[in-house]
Amino acid sequence: MKDYVHGYSKRESERLADQADTLSGILHYDTQFPAGSKVLEAGCGVGAQTVFLAKNSPDAQITSIDISEDSLQHAQRLIKKEGIINVEFLQADIMDLPFAEESFDHIFICFFWSTLKTR
Repeated sequence: MKDYVHGYSKRESERLADQADTLSGILHYDTQFPAGSKVLEAGCGVGAQTVFLAKNSPDAQITSIDISEDSLQHAQRLIKKEGIINVEFLQADIMDLPFAEESFDHIFICFFWSTLKTR
């Protein structure tokens, strides 16, 4: 993961939060999940998008995953600071999900980047 840079420095985390704030009107103007929905946010990073997902869908249960423990810790602090209670964080690889099929009603992915090579 040495090539991955998003969220691994304070400056980069701040840039991602600023980007999320700037784009929130475009990306999240209609992002709302029904009450009782189970939502997977795959690749949550530092939680910049998670805040908008959770606030727009307070009655949905959001499971946010990321491969980076550092990013998850940042995201957890951000969500706690915002007083959000409908998000659970889990360290997991988006390319090898630890969930049974049909565990979620919706999946949210934003700005996903992968080094996966195709043949």
